This record gives sequence, C-alpha cells and structure tokens, in this order.
Amino acid sequence: MNLVGSASTLGWLASVSLVAGAAKGLTGFGGALVMAPLFGLFIGAPDTAMLIILVHCATSMQGVREWGGTVRWSSVAPFALVAVSCAALTSHWVVHGNTIFLRRFVAIVVLGVTGLHMLGWRWRHSGQWRSILAAGVVSGALTAIGGLGGPPAVYYFDGIAKGPVLRSNLLGYFAVLFGGVTLLLLINRQVKMPQLCTAALLIPTFAAGVILGERWCKLLSPVWFDRIVSGLLLASGLLALLT
Repeated sequence: MNLVGSASTLGWLASVSLVAGAAKGLTGFGGALVMAPLFGLFIGAPDTAMLIILVHCATSMQGVREWGGTVRWSSVAPFALVAVSCAALTSHWVVHGNTIFLRRFVAIVVLGVTGLHMLGWRWRHSGQWRSILAAGVVSGALTAIGGLGGPPAVYYFDGIAKGPVLRSNLLGYFAVLFGGVTLLLLINRQVKMPQLCTAALLIPTFAAGVILGERWCKLLSPVWFDRIVSGLLLASGLLALLT
C-alpha cells in the first residue's frame, strides 16, 4: 500500500496522531490505544502496527531528562527483553493475518483495557519471573499486532512501583521496546519505504500532541484528564468495532 499517496488518509492519520500524542502527554501512555483502532479504519493491520512502532520509536526519548534518572532498569530490562523477543516472532504472523479480524481484535483489546481501567482493576503480583514472562509475552504480541504493548506494561509496573518511578519505568520500557522492535524489523527488512515516509510525516504531529498533553496535564485535575482519556479510548474502540 502506498501510504503516502492519499491526502485524505494522511490527513486522518495526522489528526489521530495529534490526539494520540495529547493522550500520551496527559497520562504517559495511551497513544497507541488511540492510534491503533482509528488507523485501522483507513489502513491495514500490518501498516497500522508498523506506523505506531516507528512513531513511538522516534519519540520515545522525548522528555528523557525528566524521567531518565529515575528509571529502575533492573526491573525494566528483563521485561523488555521478553517483550521484544515475542514481538519479533509475532510480527511474522501479523503480515499474513486477516485484516478485518485483526482490526476488530484491536478494537476489543482497546475496549477491554479501557473497561478494566474504569473499574479500577489492579494486577497484584510479586514481580518474579512468572509475572515478567506473562506480561512480557502479552506486551510483545500486542505490540506486533497493533502497537498496543503499553497496557500489559502499565499493569505490570503498577504492581511493583508507584508515583514518578512508575511513570519513569513505563517511559524507559517504551524506549527499549519500540527501539528494539524497530531495530529487529529493519534487520529483517520488514520495514518498507512507504511506511518510513508516512511515519516521518506523522512524527512531528505526534510529538506536538505530547507537548500539548503535558501542558494540559498541569492545568487539569487527575480526575478530569482520566475521564477525557477514558472517553476517547471508548469512542475510538467502539468506532473501530462497529465500522
């Protein structure tokens, strides 16, 4: 597919990227949850996952001066290693998967994650190898399917860290996850030129959204931005599922 050939498609992808960046700026995650179902309305699942991975890879170091010093790499590294390995294996299956099935699967994942968040569900675990393996496999597989590796990471790190450390661990994990997966995809020649060109056009928009979201985060109460992001995720998931 020539992703850079349609002005209407590019306009939609750019608009979604801006909103997704704002969601990430507000909460530290959630960008892919917005992008995956809405990108899938215009482009196939492999292209959707690839664009999300490339955009997040390019912007993963944004704000590193603020969070880089508080990341607990002893917790992040083994989890990221499992996820990157699983994503590399799953990516080969996604290329040959049914587009409609994958799009609806992504929508269901987004709705499920949003529902769990709104219900206040938390994963209580010890942080041992079973937890690392389970969360890493799911995060890696969802990254390859739709760039959705964030939710398993949120639930995993929420069980072992709180406050600024939780946010820093997440951002550090995303930097390793998306950087590692991008490198492996490039080595395996799974990244095509149209995807690179489209990602290059979307990266500034997404980064601008992150900056806006970070500024809004300082103005809004946690309750309000939680409601805004949850409503946005529900809307995007339902739209993708019902379309």
